Amino acid sequence: MAMIPRKEPIPVSSVKEASFSVKELLGLPLLSDARLIAGDTGTGRVVTRVNVMEVPDIIPWVRPGEFLLTTGYALKEEPQRFRQLVPELAKRGVAALGIKTKRFVEEVPAEVAEEAEKHGLPLIEMAPDTVFSDVVRIVMERVLSQESSQLADLQNRIQSMTRLLLDGSGLYAFLDAMEEMLDNPVAVIREQDKPWLSQSLRSAEPTEVWPLLQSLSFRQIGRGANNGFMVLQNTYRTYVSTIPTRRMKQACLVLVEKNRDISPLDALSVDRLAALAGLELANVEAVREVEGKYLDQFLQDWLTGKIVSDADWKLRADVCGCAIPEGTPLCAVLVGWNQPDSTPDKRREMARRLRSERLRSIDGILAAPIGDDLALVLPLAPGTDFAADAGSSSDSLLGRLLSELRHLLGDRELRLFAGRTTNRSEGLHMSWMQAKRTRQVAEVCGLSGDTVTYDRLGVYSLLYLIPMGEEREQFLRRFAFPLQQADRKGGGRLVETLEMFFRCNGNIKLTSERLYAHYNTIVYRLEKIESILGVTLDDPEDRLQLHLALKLGQITPHSIG
Repeated sequence: MAMIPRKEPIPVSSVKEASFSVKELLGLPLLSDARLIAGDTGTGRVVTRVNVMEVPDIIPWVRPGEFLLTTGYALKEEPQRFRQLVPELAKRGVAALGIKTKRFVEEVPAEVAEEAEKHGLPLIEMAPDTVFSDVVRIVMERVLSQESSQLADLQNRIQSMTRLLLDGSGLYAFLDAMEEMLDNPVAVIREQDKPWLSQSLRSAEPTEVWPLLQSLSFRQIGRGANNGFMVLQNTYRTYVSTIPTRRMKQACLVLVEKNRDISPLDALSVDRLAALAGLELANVEAVREVEGKYLDQFLQDWLTGKIVSDADWKLRADVCGCAIPEGTPLCAVLVGWNQPDSTPDKRREMARRLRSERLRSIDGILAAPIGDDLALVLPLAPGTDFAADAGSSSDSLLGRLLSELRHLLGDRELRLFAGRTTNRSEGLHMSWMQAKRTRQVAEVCGLSGDTVTYDRLGVYSLLYLIPMGEEREQFLRRFAFPLQQADRKGGGRLVETLEMFFRCNGNIKLTSERLYAHYNTIVYRLEKIESILGVTLDDPEDRLQLHLALKLGQITPHSIG
């Protein structure tokens, strides 16, 4: 019997986040004679340690959260440097600056106090008889007491999360528990993959979280990132911790500062829990590798019509984790890409990458390699049909998908060929055959456009369906073969001239310009075509017959020679 996961709550901090602030610092009996000169807005800053600095080059040695003490000895000869020092300390995250006056600095200059007030850096004037070693001892006793409480809290957090993963709850349950524990959304970001999101981000309205999700990508966060804070483009502050991985794609654990400020304990928790996330990612990777092989085969059999019953389809879809609700409109699309060095392994990897990417145009896209082709299965919103005319919303949807695929696959010449939309799982095979026919006819007949749908083929799809037979051969022998025979005997590019004549809508001057030939040469060739075939190009019926013969010959060139 499978183990039933324990429903133990994940403990949050039992008390308000443990910290020792500048305000509490000023309340120590030892500092009863100290005076806050400026920076009252920064008294909520957390003090993590004390540092006594009496060297000229202070900045490289200070750390965030420090209470910096000085007598001003290093600044007595450079009062202007004193003023420049304050914004630099604030930028480095110093909690407060304490100065003992009357020995080397008689009083704190007014311009220094102004800078401290401007940057919200607490500036404290210490009593002349203050002993720095006593301050260090008292403050660090308080800090260490707080830190011991935080370490106990951190240990509880790690133990709880470890139990959660050992119960087999999975990565999403892990992230949801982290969000509840840290009171901020959490995400796992991995290169060439959709992000794994905690509950509040998964359940939010797409329009509300989309700007945040755009920033939560490996291209913006993970690539070359070190552990630490960073601000996203949409002004959200995050704490990023690299997830240790072996023989896997790079990944990182991200805590988003959305509901409350990220505390030092929160950041430390993310750093420690990143290792657990790495273990779960390895498990996800192993499962995905196995499922990917089954999914590839399932999609190939589905598209090529090898799944004959609805019950078989449901069973195999469930085994492969293919979560497409029954009755969802589906469309098969063939990706026409320029990849001369493409191999079966590369096509399989590309298909798995597309399945894992979060595309803005269509969610839940499926992809599979079929022979030398790359096939897409698009789950669509009810009422969406690519059969609509160009410029409609559905055509726009296909165009947006093309733009995203070109960026992902790195092929600017990529084209999409779409079959008709179907509401039945067994109808996808026909949609795929239509997509293949669309690509063949579009390429043979030179149809323009980066996205071509089956219903845009018009008369070309009818010509494609004309079966091989005596009537077809007689039609081609009457209107196509004689011109090809004349060209082989040196008749002067008659087929090419007639094709360009039709493309130019019967304009002889434009035809001559397109073929870089003299106007009279084109007139001579057209008269020769009329003579060979016994037709007149001024007759609409004859022009229709010739045009259809040329197109039919292009679709089946092997039957024309």
